[in-house]
Amino acid sequence: MTEEPFLRMEDIVKEFPGVVANDHVDFSVRRGEIHGLLGENGAGKSTLMKILYGLYSQDGGDIYLDGERLELASPQNAIDAGVGMVHQHFMLIPKLTVAENIVLGDREPAAAFASDGGSDGRLPDSLRTNPVVQALAQRFSLGLEAPESRIHDLAGQYGFDVDVGAKVWQLDVGQQQRVEILKALYRDVDLIILDEPTAVLTPTEAEQLFESLQQLADEGLSIIFITHKLQEVEAITDRVTVLREGKKVGTVPTADITQADLAEMMVGREVLFSLEKDPVEIGDPVLRARGLRAENERGIEALSGVDLTVREGEIVGIAGVSGNGQTELAEAIAGLRDLTAGEIVVEGIDLTGASPRAFVDNDVSFVPEDRLRYGCAADLSVMHNATMKDFRNGQFGDGQFLDYPGLREYAETLVEEFDVRGVHDVTDVEAGELSGGNLQKLILAREIHREPDLLVANQPTRGVDVGAIEFIRESLLAQRTEGTGVVLISEDLDEIMDLSDRVLVIYEGEFVHETVPEEADRGRVGLEMTGGSGEDGVEASAEAAAGAGEAR
Repeated sequence: MTEEPFLRMEDIVKEFPGVVANDHVDFSVRRGEIHGLLGENGAGKSTLMKILYGLYSQDGGDIYLDGERLELASPQNAIDAGVGMVHQHFMLIPKLTVAENIVLGDREPAAAFASDGGSDGRLPDSLRTNPVVQALAQRFSLGLEAPESRIHDLAGQYGFDVDVGAKVWQLDVGQQQRVEILKALYRDVDLIILDEPTAVLTPTEAEQLFESLQQLADEGLSIIFITHKLQEVEAITDRVTVLREGKKVGTVPTADITQADLAEMMVGREVLFSLEKDPVEIGDPVLRARGLRAENERGIEALSGVDLTVREGEIVGIAGVSGNGQTELAEAIAGLRDLTAGEIVVEGIDLTGASPRAFVDNDVSFVPEDRLRYGCAADLSVMHNATMKDFRNGQFGDGQFLDYPGLREYAETLVEEFDVRGVHDVTDVEAGELSGGNLQKLILAREIHREPDLLVANQPTRGVDVGAIEFIRESLLAQRTEGTGVVLISEDLDEIMDLSDRVLVIYEGEFVHETVPEEADRGRVGLEMTGGSGEDGVEASAEAAAGAGEAR
């Protein structure tokens, strides 16, 4: 790895209405280096990288790659220069296959279709070399045999288990993340930007990704790694740059700094990595779910007779490897997924088969794992998103006319209390314009401020910074103190153990183990998460849950 910067971004300035996102930022990356980019949500990391990828134009400053000044008017300019980017929010077309998404916009499908090697006898050479036919071949994914083979080889080379012929909508979020990375690798880039690449990966998948990234770096690829997970910075990066409030705080060798120091650089104060969980009296059942069965998007059973009881003031943590029914469970008990069997009772009211609105009206709040797709209306304002579950309850009008000043004031209160940054005007800023962590805080604010009886939180701290994680966890514990029953689904086992009163392990759509954090054997929990032990499968009926509560 050479000492001369391969990438130089000098004096970069980018302003949005009311916000200076990048304030004269200098940033450099060496060839073959894995360079971490840290900062709170809204610190300007994604903006800086979107400038590098041609999605935004800087208001000031210059960019040099391998000594040449870049003029980046579009992502295609960046790709042509050798820069690829994997975005925090996926940019995939759900109805297309993995292979079609990867080659979309690339010239290779048409080239493969026109080459001798790509011929399969369907068309004579005179037609296969016709530019119009080549364009149609690319548009309708004809002649994808060669690209599919190359994509399959790439996936195998870097340890990505992806079916290249599957439709993207059929994949779970972890598999979709791998498709995004393959899209960049397919284009033979010299520098790749990874924006929160592990946010939707399991720990095992993250380790596999790190091995792949190290292999790429050893081969000379420069990698910019945006993350909020300090342990990942420590594990994979060579150097790290920290941004705060749009300004560069500093760049340091990773080996020379501690996680606590990095957190303080990011937030500007000492950050608590562990929280005190006060004892709370467990009350009556808020949720009684019995025999839940549900299918995933492919029509395959994802829940196989799940029983779950959650009581007032209790956080029940659901631990498991991604894709074992967590999403379907969360959506089922929030009223968003149809059951094939079973019943759901909330505060004594049978909501089996009821509409999502009925669940909302009966004080069920839901924080989904995919905040952009399911947690918000991205094109609507922060105000509309903050208040969307309260339009019909009479709080902001009589049902015919809305009290817009009241809506605005309510939204501003949530933004202030939950420290949602990047909002200069709640009626003007769209939810989709917020950084991932700030959007997460907005969704959490909306769901918690309703004072729910049951809160279903699926991956609530995924992809947010250390300061926001601290705030979100404190908010969940505060709900517990208020008597809310909380279902916490997280792939962060430390988070599950720190916050939960009771822990259930889910594997292939069934609860296979139950414990409490004080008595948990982490080795056993990890084994159960991967299907390593079938003994002592848990029967999480109302009686079993009540017994666990009495035992505490």
